[in-house]
Amino acid sequence: MTTKNRIQSSVFIMLALVSGCGEGKPDGDEVVPIASIPVNLMEIAKKELPGINFTEAFKMKVDGKDAFEIRGKDKRGKVREIELSLTGEVLEIE
Repeated sequence: MTTKNRIQSSVFIMLALVSGCGEGKPDGDEVVPIASIPVNLMEIAKKELPGINFTEAFKMKVDGKDAFEIRGKDKRGKVREIELSLTGEVLEIE
């Protein structure tokens, strides 16, 4: 491996580490207990992301409206998250 390739590989790895994998608290969002998420929203989250162990939740604003981000991990440890409006509309899945 050439020095140039090593540098490029190192930069790629550092960027991947810095960007993270969706972990951490979203900026400005309120942490809420997972137990306080309305049952209908948890049912939607489990239906859309089956097999995810949801452990974190955040109350947020999306386009000026209240919403929740519900986050958990799959069996391999990959972080998955879903954003839902209060009416149950799926806003985003990561």
